Amino acid sequence: MNQPRRTHAQARAEMRDGILRLGREQLATRSAADLSVREIARGLGVASSAVYRHVKNRDELVTLLVIDAYNDLADATVPLPHSDDAGQFSRLSSLAHRVRSWAVANPSRWALIYGTPVPGYAAPPDETTPAGTRVMVALLEILSRGTLSDQAPTPPPSTALAAELQSSAGELGMAQLPPQLLAAGVDAWISLIGTVSAEVFNQLGSDFTTFGPEFLDRWATSTARQFSLD
Repeated sequence: MNQPRRTHAQARAEMRDGILRLGREQLATRSAADLSVREIARGLGVASSAVYRHVKNRDELVTLLVIDAYNDLADATVPLPHSDDAGQFSRLSSLAHRVRSWAVANPSRWALIYGTPVPGYAAPPDETTPAGTRVMVALLEILSRGTLSDQAPTPPPSTALAAELQSSAGELGMAQLPPQLLAAGVDAWISLIGTVSAEVFNQLGSDFTTFGPEFLDRWATSTARQFSLD
């Protein structure tokens, strides 16, 4: 019996999946700056022109891999336990440890999105921002359920920073959050990325390689205290 012919959409999806698979394999052994579209074509057994119809150059390949990594991280991290079923501290800790688990399992992809910038590459924000903000939005949603503690005051953002934060929050559907909470939330996000990266990139040295989860617990505890989360 003849096999049904693939539709154009199916063929395109299969090609995209193949490009991503081989692109991830390249990332595991080299820097993003050295990614090769032609090598992917050879791996797929097709002419380079077939791949270039999907990614025109190295930068488009990097963008495809960046979006893929952001979405894979978010899919592994959210949705979190519903707020009616778990306390906010539990949800915060769950988010942090899911982020860490993904990063430890995918160090080259974590490095692509949170490591050294690729020389000469500028991520197109219209394409990468929706995927790249999914986990941060989930974190801000948790933090927004608390209030900034008077016991651990944070400095207010400057007028310019407050305006930028409110503009960005509006684009993310979080315009209702006050600037000071947004600023503290971004501080917490930056600290989370740094804590995870310190372990993934072995920035604290070999004596601390086993303490990643404990440092993350410390981050969750101090962040929950700052935002008065139960």
